Amino acid sequence: MRQCAARRTRCARSRSGDVSTPRIVLGRKGVLHLNHGHPWIREAHLEQVEAEDGEVVQLEAPAGSARGAAVYGARSRLPVRVISHEPGFEVAGDGWWQQRLDASVARRAAVTDEACRWVHAEADGLPGLVVDRYGPVAVIQAGCAWADRVAGAVAQRLLDRHGLSGVLARHDGAFRKPEGLEQGVSVLAGEVPETLELTLGGLRRTLDVWRGQKTGAYLDQRENHIWAARVLPAGRALDAFSHEGGFALAMAQAGSSVLALDGSAPALQRLEQNAASNGLAERIEARRANVFDELRALPAGSFDAVALDPPALAKRRADTDRATRAYRDLNLRALRLLRPGGRLVTCSCSHHISREVFRRVLGQAAASAGLDVVLLEERGGASCHPRLITFPESEYLKVVLLELRA
Repeated sequence: MRQCAARRTRCARSRSGDVSTPRIVLGRKGVLHLNHGHPWIREAHLEQVEAEDGEVVQLEAPAGSARGAAVYGARSRLPVRVISHEPGFEVAGDGWWQQRLDASVARRAAVTDEACRWVHAEADGLPGLVVDRYGPVAVIQAGCAWADRVAGAVAQRLLDRHGLSGVLARHDGAFRKPEGLEQGVSVLAGEVPETLELTLGGLRRTLDVWRGQKTGAYLDQRENHIWAARVLPAGRALDAFSHEGGFALAMAQAGSSVLALDGSAPALQRLEQNAASNGLAERIEARRANVFDELRALPAGSFDAVALDPPALAKRRADTDRATRAYRDLNLRALRLLRPGGRLVTCSCSHHISREVFRRVLGQAAASAGLDVVLLEERGGASCHPRLITFPESEYLKVVLLELRA
């Protein structure tokens, strides 16, 4: 029997053997969401559901006219994820996602790094599906029922059509809980080694795709690490929340002496290993610490450059007020650590904190510190992480360059 989550009308198709096209009838607000281009539609905005968990469905207006297609998640707070606004979109078969997968990989053909994001979910037309390539292997994260359903077939296509030797599923994150999906880590196809040695930003890196943060590395910051090394002044530098040292390694390669702060001993151990592999061990001090406390304890005016890249501080909308206070406090402390003429690269990966809010928080931090600060540049995620213009959630990473005027 097909599962019916819509509140107003229960599913009429319950007969065994019914093979008609899965469909969802949208309510008035659902149609408005569709017209505005946002790919997510909530359960409250559905009139009728005739579909099973993970199916591709035809979308209809209340009057019955076809309005496009979507994937359906019966247990999700966001049960409808739009894949097409074309009324005649063919929902049967795998051809549509295979074509989009191949096109997504082809768009990254010019990336020179050995690791990058091959599929960026909704922004590449494949809802909930993330594929990160690390040299000969890929790591998949399936964040909705449809993506979970096709993950095995996606993995096999990556081997058959795109020359990979193994695909790993990293389904150990909390992102699957709201979708009612099981958590775990497993090989979907081929073989995946414990660690990989790759070149990122001209630096040799040893990466752990089985246990490392996200899928093994912060690929969304891949281009920002290189950029930061170019725009930050060489001298005494700080990488706060360094993890495995993306900013620290790049700044050290550019000639700076870097203090890297993080709370994770394994991450700092990996940073030291990567520093040694690149002949940078003498330029980086890796210190395990509570970064919030350490920023308060360090002497003012100690650094020419600071990179501040904390973890997401607002994972839920309810966390926004607390997170804005934390961002203001962190950036106030970071600005006080700069020497006159020093520069700060500061980041937020919380999608509940908009670019406008983050900019306002930085202004408040500068005012509270009593410092004359100018904004030089704003950036987002790497080019392999495209942003869908009608989908603000895809622009989650904010990166800002500030300078302390003498």
